[in-house]
Amino acid sequence: MTKVEAMQFPDFMKFMKEWWQPGMHGAVVGPTGEGKTTLMKPILTHRKYVMALDAKGEDETLEKYGYQRITDLPNGKLPKKIVKDIQDGKPARLIIGGPADSDEADASLARLMKQALNMARQQGGWTLYADELQVLGDRGMMNLGKSIERMLVTYRAKKGTVITSFQAPSWVPQAAMRQISWATIMPTRDEDMIEKLARSFGRNRKELVAMVHELPPFHDLVVTRNVRAPIILINPPKLG
Repeated sequence: MTKVEAMQFPDFMKFMKEWWQPGMHGAVVGPTGEGKTTLMKPILTHRKYVMALDAKGEDETLEKYGYQRITDLPNGKLPKKIVKDIQDGKPARLIIGGPADSDEADASLARLMKQALNMARQQGGWTLYADELQVLGDRGMMNLGKSIERMLVTYRAKKGTVITSFQAPSWVPQAAMRQISWATIMPTRDEDMIEKLARSFGRNRKELVAMVHELPPFHDLVVTRNVRAPIILINPPKLG
């Protein structure tokens, strides 16, 4: 039977700092309201250059913690001040996304997401947090699934990292499963998604489903591709 190791959150943060290398993609899986972005906030502090894609155009979680919101990328480029700060070695933590309150605004937001993906892919080195993957990738919404798959497949060569988050929907790009090195699974009843993750990670399907069903309140599982390593049980703190 797979070993489960309970880890205090400060110890988990130390583990991630040592283990999570550039080019190692990850995913955060869980229903809306379970705190996917809240969990990612402290994890992303380990990276100097972070670009979060706000596909809904309304997520204020990261903005509250000092992320600078960018609503326009003229000619597909960042504002000059941000470029200069990066050249000077200063960290950059950005959230890309504008309002999504009309059909016209939705189309503009989709163009902005595509610009950001292309820019990050060309530059390399960013940790790209693609929130609400189903909105970005679904053909009936932003239809950027192929762009995201290309990022996942090619970006590690440029020392870039992609973190995806989704609500355990029936549709996500296949590369979102195949190319990730770790996944955090929040309490969910979507057994199909858990089974997909289990197959991708070479884990026992029934065991992983049972573990997720038996999660204590406010706890998450962290699974890596190392099948010899235990699955980590964490209790992330709530951020004030």
